[in-house]
Amino acid sequence: MQFKQSTRAVQVLRHNDEVLRLVIDTIPTMAWTVRPDGVVDFINQRWLDYTGLSVEEEIKEPTRAMHPEDVSRVMDKWLTHVANGESFEDEMRLRRADGEYRWFLVRTMPLRDERRNIVKWYGTSIDIEDRKRAEEALQKSRDQLRALAARVQSVREEERTRVAREIHDELGQALTAIKIDLSSLSRELPADKKQQSESILKLVDETIQSVRRISTELRPVVLDAVGLVAAVEWAAGEFAARTGTKCQLDLPHDDVLIDQGRATALFRIFQETLTNVARHANATEVNVRLAEDKGNLTLEVHDNGEGVSEEQLGSGSSLGILGMRERALLLGGELTIAGALGEGTTVRVRIPETHPTSPKDTSDPDSYCR
Repeated sequence: MQFKQSTRAVQVLRHNDEVLRLVIDTIPTMAWTVRPDGVVDFINQRWLDYTGLSVEEEIKEPTRAMHPEDVSRVMDKWLTHVANGESFEDEMRLRRADGEYRWFLVRTMPLRDERRNIVKWYGTSIDIEDRKRAEEALQKSRDQLRALAARVQSVREEERTRVAREIHDELGQALTAIKIDLSSLSRELPADKKQQSESILKLVDETIQSVRRISTELRPVVLDAVGLVAAVEWAAGEFAARTGTKCQLDLPHDDVLIDQGRATALFRIFQETLTNVARHANATEVNVRLAEDKGNLTLEVHDNGEGVSEEQLGSGSSLGILGMRERALLLGGELTIAGALGEGTTVRVRIPETHPTSPKDTSDPDSYCR
């Protein structure tokens, strides 16, 4: 009696398996099954129609239809998942009967018995060629936009440098000459005109100071003449003097070896960070750290202000933050912002150090004081 029940159970199992195979064979999705020992034991008609191969060819060489460049990567991943008894998912290119390769999303799931032993692997392949082409087109568009943004930033920095130099050299020199001439003339004026001439000279002095300030804001001379470390120190000092916020600096003793474009981008990110602190943080102290580590340059700015919420960080409404992130991405780096309400905010930017320039001259220790 027990033998008959066992025989009937086997027959039911075989019948169910045949029904399942029939269903799989008629669905429009490419599908197959694999035994626990890794041998392919069923391939549906949709797969055979697509590849133009026979069942025997597919079973003998399951990777025959795969793109040669994908075989090693996919098989390594597949074997790892099989060894761990985990479901598998990956994207790969499969050759069509006419020789064209198309992208497919491949998924496999294990079928287990009541003892949790794997008795079969079921797999499907879904055509995602259109999606992949759309993703590639979108990525190409993003790359073009980033290249355009990089060019715009480069041109803007060049223009700011040119305008700053002209303001400093031409306008500054002209005002200095006017001051010298006025000083000479004032000595020849009668006593009752001295006060008026002194007022004019004071106005000229204030104008010269404004010209220097505007020129420096357009393009800090220290960034080009001395380097990034000194420029960060100068900007922090200006920020502290303007806002009354205490700045603690942890900077390299010597300038870092980094090309001018990267130095400019990092400095602009630092300026924008300080601007955000001044506008929104209500902080009393800012800690700045610039360090080199394993070929990367990291700038970290932490304030003890009001902090930001997760909603504010995720809103994407700040053009300043978006601009900072884009500057970092254009250089192959990343920018992160972390904080919590009442606990301050930390801005960290990391960029790779490539194309280093020669060390800047830092022979004048009195120019900038830490």
